[in-house]
Amino acid sequence: MPLLQRGATGKRGGPVEAVIAWAWREELPKVPRRMDGPMQMAGGWDKTGRFAEMLSLVDSFGVNQYGAVPDFSADSWPCRDAQLVGNAVMALDDCSLELPEDWRPAPELDRFGGLGVKAVSEAWRRMTRDDGQGGQVLRLKPSELVIRRAVMGVDLGDMEIEGVEQRYETFANGQERWFVRNTVHTIVGANPDGSDRTQQQEVEMSGWNSSTRRPLPGAYRKPVLDPDPVDAIVARAEHEIWLSALAAVYDTVVDDLEEIEVRPTTIPVQPWLVQARAGRVLPDLIAADAYAKAEREANDARFAARFPRWFKALQKQAAKILDGPA
Repeated sequence: MPLLQRGATGKRGGPVEAVIAWAWREELPKVPRRMDGPMQMAGGWDKTGRFAEMLSLVDSFGVNQYGAVPDFSADSWPCRDAQLVGNAVMALDDCSLELPEDWRPAPELDRFGGLGVKAVSEAWRRMTRDDGQGGQVLRLKPSELVIRRAVMGVDLGDMEIEGVEQRYETFANGQERWFVRNTVHTIVGANPDGSDRTQQQEVEMSGWNSSTRRPLPGAYRKPVLDPDPVDAIVARAEHEIWLSALAAVYDTVVDDLEEIEVRPTTIPVQPWLVQARAGRVLPDLIAADAYAKAEREANDARFAARFPRWFKALQKQAAKILDGPA
């Protein structure tokens, strides 16, 4: 089935995610490999090693300016519309992330109190880094996130958080882990007379006494969530950022495409809630459907108003997006 369908006007079109997929799968591979300078020398086994690492035939030295593997059999350049879409996606990398104030990616974890908050913080730390100017950026570039999903699709099952329970840390063999905090003297420099200058520091140490087979006095255990929900929270955050990126690309190109009709995304904003409701058996199905529809529309409106705030200074990028990368 083709990615884009012809509408009443005779033009091909589809939701923005389908238009982006069309651009990267059919048009943008027509751009030759970029030549930023002399290619690095590669050994005979390097490509095999890269395949083992990425499970992909993508050669990092053989992609074009849009991150696509060139189609060497192409006999034409990509159409203008595809290049506009490609430029809009690549320009997202110039924006910094801004965490929405009302972001609650895992309300299922609220019952765990601080452990739930810690899991969300760990997910945010794992997926972002400091840009060196006081802002936060994705470790995975926004363009790479959009391109990956355009080419490979998305697995909504990665966002499920089910069966999470509070347990305590154990070793790999199941033995309980205990901890104590002790004050130790650490060498931090040298005194004028040449002696070591020390400083007291509180460190965490093992709180298990192997001789008595008992915890040491004052030892404590650390609660954890099992299974660890951090990966699912990261997937949910990436889903929201992806939708924000789709909204930004749509707003940028909707009035400038000539041959393709682009429509807003049809991706659900919280697919994990939709899937959770699908398995419920309710006595009054008509009322339940009406309530679920109203709830979903309210969620969609709230999230749609929030999405653009994931990225800073999108308006400043408009000219660059339309003109293409330098």
